[in-house]
Amino acid sequence: MAEIKPFRGVRFNTNIIGSLADVVAPPYDVLSAAQVAEHHARHPNNITHLTRPAGEAPYAGAARLWQSWLASDVLATDPEPSIYVYQQSFSDPETGAIIPKRTGLICLLKLEDYSSGKVIPHENTITAHRADRLKLLRATNANLESIYGLYSDPGRDIATFLDQCKDRINVLESLDPIAGSTHRLASISDKQSISTLTALLCDKPIFIADGHHRYETSLAYRAEAGNIPAADYIVITLTAFEDDGLLVLPTHRLVKNVAPELLEELPALLSNLGFDVAAVATAWLHGRSPHNHGFFMVIGSRAYDVRPRDIQQVAGCVPGEKSQALKSLNVTILSALALEMGLKIPIESLATTDKVTYTRDAAEALAKVQNGESQAAFLLSRPTIQQVQDVAAQGEKMPQKSTFFFPKLLSGLVMRDLLQVA
Repeated sequence: MAEIKPFRGVRFNTNIIGSLADVVAPPYDVLSAAQVAEHHARHPNNITHLTRPAGEAPYAGAARLWQSWLASDVLATDPEPSIYVYQQSFSDPETGAIIPKRTGLICLLKLEDYSSGKVIPHENTITAHRADRLKLLRATNANLESIYGLYSDPGRDIATFLDQCKDRINVLESLDPIAGSTHRLASISDKQSISTLTALLCDKPIFIADGHHRYETSLAYRAEAGNIPAADYIVITLTAFEDDGLLVLPTHRLVKNVAPELLEELPALLSNLGFDVAAVATAWLHGRSPHNHGFFMVIGSRAYDVRPRDIQQVAGCVPGEKSQALKSLNVTILSALALEMGLKIPIESLATTDKVTYTRDAAEALAKVQNGESQAAFLLSRPTIQQVQDVAAQGEKMPQKSTFFFPKLLSGLVMRDLLQVA
């Protein structure tokens, strides 16, 4: 199935840059413009100068910086091809509960078309994000951030091997809470250990958890790269579905620029489609989670708890030839019935429309409706790992921004130069 192999990681040289904490950052797509500016100002070698470049020619500027940092040893290439063991310790950002550490393997994944069944997406992408990442990849010829993938290890064979592996060399003892977690990194360069790991992974399909845009960008880059053999692979961090540290948070929807009368009619429409639509005080929403197949809806000063009376009936209202696993997701129900049928925002336009925006923060969503920046907010419950796996296994994709895997991988820990001679 999937082809995994080690690589010579490119990492910051702390003898030159000082504290690693000053140069790492959350992934490019979770940073606001203000956060990008703050990271740019933090250190001249902060990774965001590459992942979120500024200026009149940002992509060319990022390419110049990448090459200058390599030439000046700000970035150093590890001497041996390695697989990196990345562990994150964290607490649930909403409840404060301590979550077991999450373990990932940073390695190379051979790019495969989705049709092969070896690499499986779970959600759709947004057109503008793909175009942006392709311009950056063309300019830098580098994997500046890792994507995130999942594999099935029901017998915990890989977890057991890693626990017993004596060939791990710690390269980062601890980087205290950044982007919601504490980070530890070790490398495995022993050829026998790498051979064992790749053999354990070789029969497993890889589900993309985060990084669909970058994966699809790399497919496009490979098609045009021609003489760059390294373009056949992408840097990925792999975690087992069975890892106790997997945590998935919802991504909420905000709506603007729709006809006010459509919003007025939406509660009655949803009721007619088979939902119980209960009016509640906005304050009642705080600290509560919506029904697994429903959602909270806030329109202006009015709030509603929306849940299906019969999930089979409601799922049956979702048009198209889709599996029951996909049709019964609250994010699918919301997209098809509330957004498309109710507010006339076609599902196929969600990748490009300016009528729908996204946030992980429920309080932010409520505040934007309260201050008039958005007309309505739709708050969703947490997706489960099983739902992600069930939909992907059907060869289907969730709507855009269906999942938010927490914590995010830290950018700036391990990078890859695609022009480097192996």
